[in-house]
Amino acid sequence: SGRCLAGVPIVQDRAYWELHVVEVGHSLGAALLVGVAAAGSEDHLVQRLGATPGSYGVLLGAEGLAPLRVNDVVGVAYDQAIFPVSVSLWLNGSPLQIPACRGLKGEQWPAVFVSDCVVDWALGEEHWKFAGSRPQGFEALMASRGLIGE
Repeated sequence: SGRCLAGVPIVQDRAYWELHVVEVGHSLGAALLVGVAAAGSEDHLVQRLGATPGSYGVLLGAEGLAPLRVNDVVGVAYDQAIFPVSVSLWLNGSPLQIPACRGLKGEQWPAVFVSDCVVDWALGEEHWKFAGSRPQGFEALMASRGLIGE
């Protein structure tokens, strides 16, 4: 189990991505925390999302908002075009009622914390299964580009 950050930070005002559940263990502790986090020291990688400053996570699976099943699709929308920053989640195309995120500052990265499960990131539109859940004006994550040449 542990935390994983996507390969790119969220650089645009409104971003959407999905997580596809591939395997769920047989233990009672199979869980997935979905959210965002600031890049930090390596010791943050063993801590759950929401347990460290600058991170936020919503728990699915054991003791979470919804059970976790193989082939579930979790859609995530991150909106930093307005203040305060907001996160929205969908499970298999249906919106989830989640707590508001607080204290997110600076560069944020899509993040998951997995425990006894396996997920695939779907960061680009070509991999999305529930693109219809994506709110108007939200796009796939894009890699940042340097604007000043060397």
